[in-house]
Amino acid sequence: MSTTHEPELAFRLLGTWWQVALDSDDAARTSAAEVARGTLGTADENATPRRRMRDDLVEAARAAREAHGRLLLLQTELGPGEPMSAMLTLFDDDRFRMSPAIGTNPERVLAVLEESLPTIAPEMAGTAVRRPFADGEVVRAHRIDESVEVENGEAFTQRRLVAHYWYPVPDSKKLALVVLSSPLGDIPNVLLTYFDAIVEVSGFRPSA
Repeated sequence: MSTTHEPELAFRLLGTWWQVALDSDDAARTSAAEVARGTLGTADENATPRRRMRDDLVEAARAAREAHGRLLLLQTELGPGEPMSAMLTLFDDDRFRMSPAIGTNPERVLAVLEESLPTIAPEMAGTAVRRPFADGEVVRAHRIDESVEVENGEAFTQRRLVAHYWYPVPDSKKLALVVLSSPLGDIPNVLLTYFDAIVEVSGFRPSA
């Protein structure tokens, strides 16, 4: 967005959030190490969890960078002593080709998106709903990803909630995509309410 001086999407986030650099693997590794130290401390007994966190964040940053992500944030606390695990990634979603006849009306742009969801995101299309944000409405769709993890020799099913929020960029046919996710997928309704609250107070502001 910055090359054409389009407005930037801004968030008002509560709790502890860490930014993970997306410029390169080295930059991501440096910021991931800072997150791991700040979250897990420097004690030797936490060396393995720190390494796992670093590796996971570097992998997440690489995936975001390859998908043209512009921002990656990790939440580790809701407040002092209240742990929370959530991730926010911001993308420019260029999968849509809007007809010139659509114009830049946000309602029409979102309507085209909703019509396209069965093609571009069939696994989430049935969950699509409108939700408010500071400048109007977004389209939200979500899914729950399941994977089998092993910890201390015990296998368990990890459920991750992944929620996509598409924002109409003001005065354009473009969409910004915010992906909010959490490994606390066993409580999807609680998470969706929390994610909706984050989106509701977000909004566009003039680019610097």
